[in-house]
Amino acid sequence: MSKNIRALSSRQGLEHNLFDLVSATIQSDTEKSDAAMTLLAEEARLSASVIKGTASFYDFLNEQTKNNEVLVCHGTACLVNGSAAETTTRHPHAGKAMCCGYCYRGAGLLKREAEGRLDGYHQGDDDLSRPDIPVYCLSQSAILTGPVDSLDELYRIALDKRDEILPQLECSKLRGRGGAGFGFAFKCAATAEAQGSEKYVVCNADEGDPGAFSDRYLLEQQPHKVMAGMYAAGVAVGANTGVLYIRREYPEAIRKVEAAMAEFDSLPDQISRDFSFQIIEGAGSYVCGEETALLSSIEGQRPEVRVRPPFPATHGLWGKPTLLSNVETFANVPWILQQGGEAYAAIGTGESKGTKLISLDSQFAKPGLYEVDFGYRFSDLIFRHAGGFETEVKALQVGGPLGSILPLTAIDSLTVDFESFQRAGFALGHAGIIAIPKRFPMIDFMRHIFDYMADESCGKCTPCRLGTAKGSHLLEQTSADNPLDSELFEALLELLEVGSLCALGGGVPLPMRNALMHFHDELSPYFTA
Repeated sequence: MSKNIRALSSRQGLEHNLFDLVSATIQSDTEKSDAAMTLLAEEARLSASVIKGTASFYDFLNEQTKNNEVLVCHGTACLVNGSAAETTTRHPHAGKAMCCGYCYRGAGLLKREAEGRLDGYHQGDDDLSRPDIPVYCLSQSAILTGPVDSLDELYRIALDKRDEILPQLECSKLRGRGGAGFGFAFKCAATAEAQGSEKYVVCNADEGDPGAFSDRYLLEQQPHKVMAGMYAAGVAVGANTGVLYIRREYPEAIRKVEAAMAEFDSLPDQISRDFSFQIIEGAGSYVCGEETALLSSIEGQRPEVRVRPPFPATHGLWGKPTLLSNVETFANVPWILQQGGEAYAAIGTGESKGTKLISLDSQFAKPGLYEVDFGYRFSDLIFRHAGGFETEVKALQVGGPLGSILPLTAIDSLTVDFESFQRAGFALGHAGIIAIPKRFPMIDFMRHIFDYMADESCGKCTPCRLGTAKGSHLLEQTSADNPLDSELFEALLELLEVGSLCALGGGVPLPMRNALMHFHDELSPYFTA
């Protein structure tokens, strides 16, 4: 069925893609929305159930959210620092949003402005504001935070070094920055070798990990580095269309990328005539951070994870060869072409090359975004540069809800790279870091993660669909008077780990086991021995 829907959706093309059309049907009046969806289904030659099934999945398209004037951030950072509760008190009729990217200040929210569009703010003591992201570069290379001297040269180098792009990327050993750390050159080579006259480059800008705002920074303040990376990748693999899937919780990022697209179009024809960019605005779904769910979303289907193989490199958007990577990964590419893959590979560690953006939340003394070379001492970042914490802290969440829970005792032994964290039983992931206060119960933190995953599961595979809901229920029921069977809980974690189609279900066991191992004394009343 999904192949038939994909074929019919492809007729709409990118400019009038089915997902944007579905989003446009949602109105404050339910009857009008239903009528608009029925009409769209007829025009697209699809069943109305397909259109309504897609719309019902997303946070910003459902009945509960579409009429809210204010949506208060209930992401992890705002939850544990208490600002979600405080902001909800100020806006008692508000709905919920999951991470608005103001983790460095807390108290984020979305407010409906003209024509019903959402805009992002920080709720201050007296008014709403948009405080800038504090940015600190601790790397001499400043690959991601340094200025762009010439837009023309930033893009033109891909044309001048067309035959060198893939070799330089391979030499650089650039790994994906979305969390998995997969080799970027391998993806590019696979897409370049794939047969097909029509190919796409897709940027996953659906930065859903609460606590991370590095993609928001790049999209708002360095959009051309991201776009030039996509452009170069397109030249290398034979694609002439770049798609940026940007989460709706980042309205300013969407505006800045739109402005950057206009600047790109004004560049000389030799650069801009054979490549175009398109923005797809997300509608509120964490699972769209998974690459195949994101592709299904663009196609106007429910964003369910696909079984692989085949991989997007050969069967991606509308079944065409597609290179898909995230914002920070693409932003590294221009520097590699300018300075060379060998120079890039000289920065970092054996397996982690280049620099990394680290997001530190509002409970650090100096919160904000830090660019560091891979291999940088984690303790120097946390204590010497970020100044430690503003409150008493017992743990760090690193890499979002599917990342790690670190006790403070682990900080001294770690360096900022994939292998150091992996050896210690943790994961660096997207590198958003949230300080967990001593006052926040670890059992509640575990409940928060399972609740979030149960709510965001796409439902494609049974282990994740039922397993996350079961875990949420078990943790909600457990108490000192009614402890949870430890063997039962571990069996559930194993089921999620080995049976889930993607990391949404498969990644949950890591933070759960981190918590159980490192906070045994605190959690022991809630679990059987």
